[in-house]
Amino acid sequence: MADTISAYNHTRAKLWSLGIEDEAANFYVMLLDGTTAFAAAHTTLNQVSDTGADEVSGNGWDAGGEPLAGVAVSIVSTSGAKLDATDLSVTATGGDIGPAAAAVVYVDEGGLGSTKTPLFHIAFANAKTALSGFPFIITWSASGIASSVSV
Repeated sequence: MADTISAYNHTRAKLWSLGIEDEAANFYVMLLDGTTAFAAAHTTLNQVSDTGADEVSGNGWDAGGEPLAGVAVSIVSTSGAKLDATDLSVTATGGDIGPAAAAVVYVDEGGLGSTKTPLFHIAFANAKTALSGFPFIITWSASGIASSVSV
């Protein structure tokens, strides 16, 4: 079974509102242990990660998630758009990263007490672990993280 990416209910409106590119430097991927089930109605990161209890971090993977580089929204047809970013690789140091059963791509909208808005939930087909000295890798599809066709 392949990894599954699911969008939260508000994601389309957020992505296609043209405001997302202004926040490109504020995209993150947080690893989750899978104890909190995906719910499309979640609108804040605290709902997604059960106020942090579900988060997987340490040994090289930052608490709060790893920042995404190269985030871009581009037009792929006359009526479509695509969200993409650079593939992510973080080397486990001082111990293993994981196991992680899922991840969430979110945007931190900045400022004091800022809103952290989940965009996509990734359910891994199998829990993933990077052993100490090896990278935890997330490779985005050649079609991007999501497109107007796949969300």
